[in-house]
Amino acid sequence: MDFTADEYARRDADRIREILSGPPVTWVFLGDSITQGVKHTHGHRGYVEHFTERVRGELGRLGDAVVNSGVSGATTEDLLPEFHWRAGRFAPDVVFVLFGTNDMVAGEDGVRGFRYRLDQIVQRSRDVGATVVLQTPPPVLDEGQRNPHLLGLYAQAVREVADDLGVLLVDHLAAWQAAATDARAQHAPEGWLDDAFHPGARGHHEMVLTLLAAVGLLDPASAVCSLTVDEGIGASA
Repeated sequence: MDFTADEYARRDADRIREILSGPPVTWVFLGDSITQGVKHTHGHRGYVEHFTERVRGELGRLGDAVVNSGVSGATTEDLLPEFHWRAGRFAPDVVFVLFGTNDMVAGEDGVRGFRYRLDQIVQRSRDVGATVVLQTPPPVLDEGQRNPHLLGLYAQAVREVADDLGVLLVDHLAAWQAAATDARAQHAPEGWLDDAFHPGARGHHEMVLTLLAAVGLLDPASAVCSLTVDEGIGASA
C-alpha cells in the first residue's frame, strides 16, 4: 500500500503512541554538540537527558534504552559513513535527528547537499525499522560562519524533507522565534543561548518541551515539563 507524506507522518505519530504502551524500546538521538549536551549546560541536563527522565523515570519505562549518539562538531556528512556505528547497531525503534548548526558553515551552496544527506539518514533509519523524528536546530546569533539567514535556509531544508518523506517534525527554530521578544537576540529569547549557537540550560529545557509536545508526551503535571530553569545559568548571549 502506498502512503502519502501526511499519511506517513500520521502513521509514525500513531506508532510512537503504540511504542509508549508496549514493551521496552530503544531511542537513538543523532546530532552534534547540541544533542551531545557538552559544556554549555554548565552541569545541568541537556534535552536528551530531560527526555530520558521523562520516559524512563516519570513514565516508568525502565527497560527502555536512550542512546545519545550526538558528536560535538558533527555534520550530516560526518554521520552518513558512521550511521551503523552511531545508530544502526542499536536496532533503534525511534531515531531523532538534529543537524544544521555545523552544516550551515558550508553556506548557501551547501543546502542542497544537506537536504540530500538528511533524506539518506531518514531512509537508512527506516531501513533498520526505526520511526524517524526530524528536528530543526534552534536559532543562532550572527557570528562568523553562522547567521540567522543561513540557519533559516537549513531549517527550511529540514522541514521540506520532513514534508516530502512524511516524517514527524520538531520545529525548535519556529518555537524559539515565536517566544522571542527582544530583537537584539535575533530570534533567540534572552538567556536561552549560552553563546552564539549553543543552547544553555534554559534553552535545552525549552527544546525538550517542544519535542515532548510533538510526540504527545507534554504534561503540565510532569516534574520535567514544569521545571523552572534560571535563564541566567551560564548564559552569555
